[in-house]
Amino acid sequence: MSHSSSPRWGIIGCGRISWDFVSSIKSLNNVVVQACAARSLADAQTFANNFGITQAYDSYEALVSDANVDVVYIGTLHPWHYEHTVLALNHGKHVLVEKPMAMNAIQASAAIALAREKKLFLLEGMWTRFFPAIRYVRQLLNNKEIGDVHHVHAAFGVPFGKDNARIWHNELGGGGLLDIGIYPLAFATMVFGTKPEKITSAGKRNDGGVDIYSTVTLEYSDSRFATIEYTMLAKLDESVTITGSKGRICLPAAAHTATEVQMIKYFEDGTQKETKSLFPWPMPAAGVTFIHLGSEGLRYEAEAVIHAIQKKELESNEYSLDESLGIMTIMDKIRKDLGVVYPADTQ
Repeated sequence: MSHSSSPRWGIIGCGRISWDFVSSIKSLNNVVVQACAARSLADAQTFANNFGITQAYDSYEALVSDANVDVVYIGTLHPWHYEHTVLALNHGKHVLVEKPMAMNAIQASAAIALAREKKLFLLEGMWTRFFPAIRYVRQLLNNKEIGDVHHVHAAFGVPFGKDNARIWHNELGGGGLLDIGIYPLAFATMVFGTKPEKITSAGKRNDGGVDIYSTVTLEYSDSRFATIEYTMLAKLDESVTITGSKGRICLPAAAHTATEVQMIKYFEDGTQKETKSLFPWPMPAAGVTFIHLGSEGLRYEAEAVIHAIQKKELESNEYSLDESLGIMTIMDKIRKDLGVVYPADTQ
């Protein structure tokens, strides 16, 4: 691949999120999806036919061995993210892996160390971080538009059906924290970082060994704190509020697919001013369909990956590997508090 050309993609896993990812990048210029792989060749071929992909494989190792693939997108289930990341890195491929990048901090640390050793790009797919709306929020914070930030509140709740095996089965990496709780947590770390002085969790684990809801408080230096909530039992008002000494920033529902930013600024005379900024999704390519609401936004993280690889960068400056590891370390503590143990924790 030349310095200026667009890296050629290989897709590991041909499920729902991979469908939306490939659909989203169809609207980007000069993007080539070279190959896809699933455990079943029939599934891989069906996926390839839908998207005009040249090569379909029934082996993930065959895909990462393809010399025409430069970067691999990993859209498999949570427990296999680490394994497939290591496989791709060991075959010299750059990697964009769906969140969570691993099942625990030990795995995440090992994957990051391998990527750095191999001098390959690695990114955990915290796609929200790359949205225009979130980039605008970070700009507001950097400019101290709301003064010194004191508190972040974020929530996410989805009433998952009992037939959703990947959510309710421990061996499939189920539970609310790794699937949806990671979103509000990432809003907290975006503002305050990944080194809270104290983490307090209160929630419930079901008989199947997965966390079904929790409230988490992260306490930082200088009396700053974040509160997050998540549940797999009900729909919460999925909003984010960042409160500072001179105002607050609000992301109305659904914050993990944010297209609107509200800011209220307080003035010394007791008045306040509210502004609203909109960041609508781009139009999808003709004939493209999505499974999940807001998946058009996946294109932004793909663009970030492409630009980073073209510039020979090894990680994103918008969502660093250290932040990924920090979030995974926080989630390990939350899971410990809730008594959630995955097979990967005992290996």
